[in-house]
Amino acid sequence: MASSETRAPSTVLLVAPSPAEESQARWWRPIADRWPAGHPAPQLAMIDWENDDADEPLPECKAALVIVGPRVTQGALFAMLDRLSQALAPAVVIDPTGAHAEALERAEGATATLDPEGDPVVASAMLYALVRRQGVVDTLRGEVGVARRFHGGLRGEIDKIHEELQLAASVQREFLPRTLPRMDRIDLRVLFRPCGYVSGDIYDVQRLDDERLGFFIADAVGHGVPAALMTMVLCRCLVTKRAVGDRTEVVPPGEVLAALNTEMIRRHGDSPRFATAVYGVVHAPTRRVTIAGAGHPHPLRLRGGTVEPVPTEGGLLGIFPDDRFEEASFTLGDDEMLVVYSDGFETAFPAPASNAYGRKLPNQHYIDRFVEMSRRWGEAGVGEAVRGLSEQIDQQAGSLHQVDDLTAMVLVPSVESPVDRLFAGERGAQAGAAASGARTARPQRERA
Repeated sequence: MASSETRAPSTVLLVAPSPAEESQARWWRPIADRWPAGHPAPQLAMIDWENDDADEPLPECKAALVIVGPRVTQGALFAMLDRLSQALAPAVVIDPTGAHAEALERAEGATATLDPEGDPVVASAMLYALVRRQGVVDTLRGEVGVARRFHGGLRGEIDKIHEELQLAASVQREFLPRTLPRMDRIDLRVLFRPCGYVSGDIYDVQRLDDERLGFFIADAVGHGVPAALMTMVLCRCLVTKRAVGDRTEVVPPGEVLAALNTEMIRRHGDSPRFATAVYGVVHAPTRRVTIAGAGHPHPLRLRGGTVEPVPTEGGLLGIFPDDRFEEASFTLGDDEMLVVYSDGFETAFPAPASNAYGRKLPNQHYIDRFVEMSRRWGEAGVGEAVRGLSEQIDQQAGSLHQVDDLTAMVLVPSVESPVDRLFAGERGAQAGAAASGARTARPQRERA
């Protein structure tokens, strides 16, 4: 069955010098008479060079036959070809004068040049092919238009999601401590690097009383906004002190995690979520640390190149209602560093020469980086040590697209001189980067 394009004649635009009747008889009629058999000759629309208005739109056509008259300038010729190109109408050019032959050879776009003395059959076949091809061009033009509209709508949705994620990140930052509390004899730093707009990690540091500091790290299972929302719930439900009569009592770490576990299970609803966590309390005068964990990587005690994990047994938060979280206690030595971290570090330092898949596999290379950080603390202070760890992360392959969120909390002993205490009020700590403004002494100095 013949297509509608075959049955219905198309339109060819003839651009030729006046008079119109002579141009049609000289140029168009021989081509129309040799149109392929079985296909109706196209209808003809005409523009004469002398009466053309460049500001008027061109007639709709499938192709154009352009005859260059003797008074047509090169500028006018290329202006016409540009108008045809913008209308997506291919052009066949015949230049009887030969004045523009060299320029036409450099013409771009859907333009073909024919010999004015050539066989009309060639011109007829060429115009026929262009007319038939134009149906596909029109279809593609419509599809491009649809694609552009969809692209515009998609871009708008992406911009909206971008704004919402930025707002979510801003809200999450409100749950992080703006400044880390100061405490004599304890220095603390935090490295916090989300892998996206928002983080599935969260941390908190609280001054519980004049002598004790509470520190907390949690990692919600999953990534993106759902995990970030869960971290906000964790911070909101963290209860570290309770009223007992007319006094306030510090809640032991094991009980803090147990209460957090109970609250998470109570809030489950139809979509249970889980998290790992570590909560600890350090008594600053004695540097006695009591710590409990819930399915989280064991904190590490680093001293002189040796690494000792702190056993923190306990299941994930949000699974078992009556789960118990055992506590571990130790005294932080004069030359000892405590590192509490999230599991993102297991993929932060991929094995050398590993491929894209290998970079996502957990490994133990991060422990060597923690040991190096401990050594640098002894040489340049804890602030420089944490900055050095951050720089090493930046140097890893794929660091611009982290596999997981990274959070590390570093606790070390410190001492203050009388001058430090005198100017303590002028040196506030910066959230997530610095803790105490007091000058951190090297372990050797503190032992002295």
